[in-house]
Amino acid sequence: MSIDKPQYNKARDFLKILAIITMTADHASTVFLKEGSDIYNICQFFGNFTIVIMCFFITQGLRYTRSVLKYAERLLLWALISEISFYLLFGLQLNVLFTLLASLTIIYLLDRKGLLTALATLALFFPISLICDWSIIAPVFTIIFYVLQKKQKEQLSLILIPASYFILRTILYGETQVEYIAGTISVFLASAVIYALRIQAEEQGKGRIPGLVFYAYYPLHLTVILLFARLI
Repeated sequence: MSIDKPQYNKARDFLKILAIITMTADHASTVFLKEGSDIYNICQFFGNFTIVIMCFFITQGLRYTRSVLKYAERLLLWALISEISFYLLFGLQLNVLFTLLASLTIIYLLDRKGLLTALATLALFFPISLICDWSIIAPVFTIIFYVLQKKQKEQLSLILIPASYFILRTILYGETQVEYIAGTISVFLASAVIYALRIQAEEQGKGRIPGLVFYAYYPLHLTVILLFARLI
């Protein structure tokens, strides 16, 4: 009797590689390139892909993990490991893994305790989010992905993710109209990529890039950028 091997999930690996590349380009351009230059703007444009993909993976993590507590502990561990390099590069704020940990907590409460509890937690997190990378935006993205997956209306992410980005960036940050529009377009494109791959990413087995490698890359690339910045 033959035993079927688990399918190789190319979609999940593609999204992880895309997030790694765009995240590296984003952070490296922030540190090494002149703000406003063409290459800088391109790197920042595609850098927005990273947070959309990460929020999508948080919803998948809640859906498939055997232990939400252990998943949260891993996020916290990598967040703590990353924080020194992140602080030395970008100043006094908490790195995005802390924000993703908050996002996981909020959708876990949404799943187990209901909407009111989740919204109350989101409101309590808001003051802390002001010193977090991607502040309140990442939890909102994660909630949108989670709710739409539950309701099987993922197509609405093509509207709600860019719309929430535009609204929240307008409220929280003082940017030019061009920056708002460019950022919203990039977030829409990231949402479109995820939507196009969502079935494969959700249902066809595991990829060959372990989650450990994906999260470990975050502090690793920050450390490498920091070392190069110090040498230069």
